Amino acid sequence: MNRSLGVAAFVLYIAVAFILVRRYRGTGDKGFLLLGLPLVISPLVALPLAMWLQTGVDRLIAGREVNSFPFTLVQQGRLSMGALLTVLNLVQHVIWGVSSLMAVLVLKGGRERS
Repeated sequence: MNRSLGVAAFVLYIAVAFILVRRYRGTGDKGFLLLGLPLVISPLVALPLAMWLQTGVDRLIAGREVNSFPFTLVQQGRLSMGALLTVLNLVQHVIWGVSSLMAVLVLKGGRERS
């Protein structure tokens, strides 16, 4: 099921990238290219990271040793699994928010102001 969802997400991100490039070519507005950061690049980078995270969590739950940071913090009891997942989620949202804000600020309005 995870593989099917990953493939569906990948196809959707490629469709969004295609539309953004077409809009850029039609308007020349660089904001459409910058929207590719939060809408295409960030999610595509997050997909393999999510798979890595799932593997680490599964190993921890099974009681096997995990030698990669930040899972070692959970294994040592210095961080809870919930706190780890929350921090990673919030970091992703901050990156998405900053890149979205930059793109929206660069987008030209529908009408030019005099």
